[in-house]
Amino acid sequence: MKQLICALGAFALSAFPAIAQKTATDKPPLEVEVLRTSAGSLYSNVALIKGEHKAVLVDPPFTMADAHRAVAMVLDSGRELETIFVTHDHPDHFFAMEVLTDAFPNAKVVAHPVVVADIWRSLPFKVKRWSPMLGANGPKTPTAPAALDGDSFMLEGHELKVIGPMQGDHVHATALYAPDIDALFAGDLLYNEMYLWFGEHGRKEIRDWGKAIDELAALNTELVVAGHSKPGLANDPSSLAYSRGYIDFWLEASRKAKNSEDLRAMIMEQYPDSIDVLGDFLLGNSSKVTMGEEPRWTE
Repeated sequence: MKQLICALGAFALSAFPAIAQKTATDKPPLEVEVLRTSAGSLYSNVALIKGEHKAVLVDPPFTMADAHRAVAMVLDSGRELETIFVTHDHPDHFFAMEVLTDAFPNAKVVAHPVVVADIWRSLPFKVKRWSPMLGANGPKTPTAPAALDGDSFMLEGHELKVIGPMQGDHVHATALYAPDIDALFAGDLLYNEMYLWFGEHGRKEIRDWGKAIDELAALNTELVVAGHSKPGLANDPSSLAYSRGYIDFWLEASRKAKNSEDLRAMIMEQYPDSIDVLGDFLLGNSSKVTMGEEPRWTE
């Protein structure tokens, strides 16, 4: 009988070698959870990439309140936060990370070296500009990430690849790509049903942003987390189509517009369901900069 059982076991493994190999070597799949932040954090998206035991968080929020919500998301996940990744220099994607590092002191905070240099250079200016507006909801000790060594890092055997820097709503925008789960964490290379930020752009930079979106679209990912999105939207490739189409329309409309009010009206007519933040911050400033009525923002 013992010989028969052994023979049957050997037959099973030889008859189904692919199944045996898969059971032995496959890693548990990654999962993704997205926190939709409040209007105070400009509706930025905070993504938690979850392994079996550990996790990576992409882009801490702007306000202390939303950073505490991100902490709660991590705690509820039951995972150990191993890495915090910052996609770019804009404060709504890293300003309140002290809440996360206080809660998870062993987590590494990293970004592309170019992004790190950008943040250190502009941090005093950011504190001066944004702290009075945020008040008690702003960080007490904003700081910069450490420079990432290489263009990727791992989460429980799954590679997470850094894309960029490339032109997005910031000149040095990066994204994070998880090929094992066909997922793209785009930072501010993508928006969805929100007016795009062109406050730091000339026509060349806007065109370059469009080319960067073409590169992201070529990845053909199923799960896409935009940097900013109107509440209630899915994390899917619709942000690619929205952002690319918006750029094309903006370039065309700005050639026809007589002034910023004219351009603003054309955009609102074309995108009646899109939203803004901080009053008329995105569309108002972007229109004025494009039409030469105010200088480009330096951030």
